[in-house]
Amino acid sequence: MKRIDRYIAATVIKATLMTLLVLTLLTFVLTLVDEIEDLGKGDYGTLDAMIVAACSVPRFLYEAFPVSALIGALLGIGGMASAGELIAMRAAGMTSGQIVAAVLKGGLLLLVLVVLVGDGIGPVLEQYGNQYRLEKQKKQITFSSRNGFWAKDGNTMINIRRVTPAGELRDVSIYRFDAERRLEALIKAGSGEYRDERWVLEGVRQTFVEEDRLRVEQRESLAWSSVVDPSVLSIAFIEPIMLPAWRLWEQIQSLKSREQNALRYEVTFWSKIAVPLTTLAMLILAMPMVMGSGRNTSAGQRVLWGAMLGTLLYLFSRGFSFLVLALNLPPVLVVVFPLAVILLLFLWMRRHAA
Repeated sequence: MKRIDRYIAATVIKATLMTLLVLTLLTFVLTLVDEIEDLGKGDYGTLDAMIVAACSVPRFLYEAFPVSALIGALLGIGGMASAGELIAMRAAGMTSGQIVAAVLKGGLLLLVLVVLVGDGIGPVLEQYGNQYRLEKQKKQITFSSRNGFWAKDGNTMINIRRVTPAGELRDVSIYRFDAERRLEALIKAGSGEYRDERWVLEGVRQTFVEEDRLRVEQRESLAWSSVVDPSVLSIAFIEPIMLPAWRLWEQIQSLKSREQNALRYEVTFWSKIAVPLTTLAMLILAMPMVMGSGRNTSAGQRVLWGAMLGTLLYLFSRGFSFLVLALNLPPVLVVVFPLAVILLLFLWMRRHAA
């Protein structure tokens, strides 16, 4: 039975990898088409657009992996059913539960790989892609670190510790240097916002470095002209979807400790948690679709129905996430909803097949 288990798992893995390859190429092409619209902005060329498009692929594949797993299982197990191999396995004493377990083993191996790439490397790549696009289009040196967002504006270095979703700055530090790279002045501000094509800083403390002393000035507000515009600062605010699950959890705890609304981050966190659970549920759902279709159903028909069903479940799941945000529902429902729908479909198919 172990040899049969390995055969089933390998069949599912090969079919799922083939599905992922097709989705990768499709996602890359569609993303590249969007990026081509920005060609010619600054130094942004075709190769740059391809790099940025490639950086966004891992995250999408992670989100769409449950659908890929369903199609892969239908291709693999459906092909075995059409060839009569499943009947032979059942005749040899293999139960439906053992076949499902073998399918899940193959799915779990791929799931570990997809989680590592999609939720480990994917967010980092996408952040790099956004920063790369911005630097090429705006011709500015920018980067993000644990100490916030940094940008270079001539002889000035700017550090912004935090940017709110509304585009407001928090904890701003501006370091101005002379031609010999010596510090001339340090400006610190508690907050800032963009008004009339310039920044207005609030709660300002200016420290000027003179030959024999430091001169400090306090101001309630200060108009600050800079080439760093709101579009450049878009990289400073990292969208929740571009954070790995562990960073999302840290951000949720941080926001709650400051008594701020963390619902958007919670919904994204539970959406990421839902991916592996939904993947396993999709693999189980594939079994009654294969077993109940009979040998007369072609592999193409199985894949078509599976792709349609998987896509609908994916869209319903994403739509429900927005509903949770709009109605302020418990974020954990983002996990419960797709699993409940898949369970109902599974029970209906089992009853229909019987």
